[in-house]
Amino acid sequence: RPAAGCRTVLRLHRALRWLQLFLEGLRTGQEDSRTSVICTDSYNASLATYHPWVVRKAATVAFCTLPPRNTFLEIMNVGTPEEAVAMLGEALPYICDVYGITQELFAQHKLLDLP
Repeated sequence: RPAAGCRTVLRLHRALRWLQLFLEGLRTGQEDSRTSVICTDSYNASLATYHPWVVRKAATVAFCTLPPRNTFLEIMNVGTPEEAVAMLGEALPYICDVYGITQELFAQHKLLDLP
């Protein structure tokens, strides 16, 4: 059942896109940015397309429980929020590279539309 493994990897690939958008939003957001808004925007631009209405609404409600941006960055336990932002700046190019390579491979093999 190779298709089942491909579907799982495709789901992880889509989740990586959400993570990429979310971390970029955290990195570039203002100090008073709401993490819930960043997360919702990232979700709507990536994973929401693949979820039914009920799941989308439940996810949006769950995102409201996220702490403010600076608190979130402190919880990452990298140091100060400024150090966390710097670390995200270093990590995001690697995430982008992995996503781009995987996207290209899925596209080449016509696997981007698996159910």
